[in-house]
Order: sequence, then C-alpha cells, then structure tokens
Amino acid sequence: MAMALRWLRQLPPLLHNSSSGLVRLPLRVPLRHTALMLTGCRQCVVHQTMLTRHLATKKAKAKGKGQTQARVNINAALVEDIVSLEEVNGEMQAVVEALKEEFGKNLTIRTSPGALDHITVTTKDGKFPLNQLGQISLKSPQLIIVNMASFPENTAAAIKAISESGMNLNPEVDGIIIRVPVPKVTREHRESLAKLARQLTNKAKDSLRKVRSNAVNHVKKAKSTVSEDTIKLVEKQIQQMADDTAAEMDKLLAGKTKELLG
Repeated sequence: MAMALRWLRQLPPLLHNSSSGLVRLPLRVPLRHTALMLTGCRQCVVHQTMLTRHLATKKAKAKGKGQTQARVNINAALVEDIVSLEEVNGEMQAVVEALKEEFGKNLTIRTSPGALDHITVTTKDGKFPLNQLGQISLKSPQLIIVNMASFPENTAAAIKAISESGMNLNPEVDGIIIRVPVPKVTREHRESLAKLARQLTNKAKDSLRKVRSNAVNHVKKAKSTVSEDTIKLVEKQIQQMADDTAAEMDKLLAGKTKELLG
C-alpha cells in the first residue's frame, strides 16, 4: 500500500514534464512559404477582403437582427481586368443626372416660356426642340405665345407636342400663332405632376437595372480566368452600387414630391 502511494505522488511531476515537452515543440514555417500566403496575385487580396467581410458580417449577425451588415469596398484597380467599376459608376450617375433633367423640364408648378423650350417636336425632317422651330414669348402671366413663322409647316406637329408634353397644357392655334393658356395651379395639377415624377423615377430605375445587368453579365465572362468567389464579390459590389444609386433617386423623388404637393 505504501509503495502504491509513493508511485501516485510521482505522477503529477511526470505528467507536467511530459506536457511541457509537448507544448514547447516549435512550429516553424519557412519564410518563403509565409510570403507566398500573404502576398501573391490579385485574387489573394480579394480573398483577404472576403475574409474580412465574412468575419465582420458574422459579428454583425451576432449583435442581432436589424444591425447594418458590412459593406463591400473593392479597390477598383484590383479588378480592372474583370470590369471597370469606375465606368459602371459613371453610367449609373448618368441615369441620375438624366432624371434630374427630366424633373427640371417637366415638373414645374408655374409654366414659363422656358418650360416649353425643350418640348420635342417630331417632324418629317426629324425631332427638334420647340424653341428651334418657333419663337416663344410670354404675352401675359396667363398666356404664352409660340410664333411658328419660321417653320409654318410644323405648326400642327408643334401643337401635338405641346398637348402631349404632360404639362397639362391645351394649346390653341390661330394661323401660325400658337396660344398656350397657363393653367391655374390646382391641387389636381399638383397631384398630376407628382404622379409624373413617380413615373419618371420608375423609368430611370429601369435604366439603372439595365446598367447593372450589363455590368454583371460582363463580369460573368471572366469566370474562366478568376475564382468563383472573386466573381461573387465583384457582383456584390455592383449590386451595392446600384442600391446606392436607387436610394439617391428615391431621395430626389421625395424632395420633388414635397415641392409639388406643398
């Protein structure tokens, strides 16, 4: 019995020495292999970005639903061989600028001579702005005159364009003179303009989706040269850009609607 107890007392030091020996075993990786893992090609950088985004997303999920998830932020230079993110962004912003221009031309509460300048008139010789075909002037606060003396043969086409401009105008013709009564600013007219603003925004969003779709299709063509993870990450970036642009359009619409409805 005494001998057994002596053996038991010797076990802890033996186990300690054994485990210490195991812990102290060095784990060495050749320096050249470490460099290859950390540097390398463009895909390595992209994979590091994906890992960071993945870890950030897991942390966001751990905080509970409703928390903002990590955004993708790819360096455009790293994927320029796949797609030009700068060009895609430029095309998306061009859609926004076109929407602003449409708002300025078609969504004015008070009709003025300048509001008719960019009405497009379709003639047998092509399409022209109204101010290139007729002289537009304000005779009184309630009446705009369009003198078609320079192109009298396009008078009928000009009347049609003014009537279909979406500005709630009802032109009257007297020979080569087109009289355009300025409508009163009624609640119905304001609501009509607000409806037109929504239609123009939806049309702009259709154009935005087309830009996004074209960019994604271009990215998919690079599947034979880059990894699937890289493709997915770039597509995510493009979708994020489209979402941001759509949000910008919604903000423009909200501001214009507030302006129109008062």
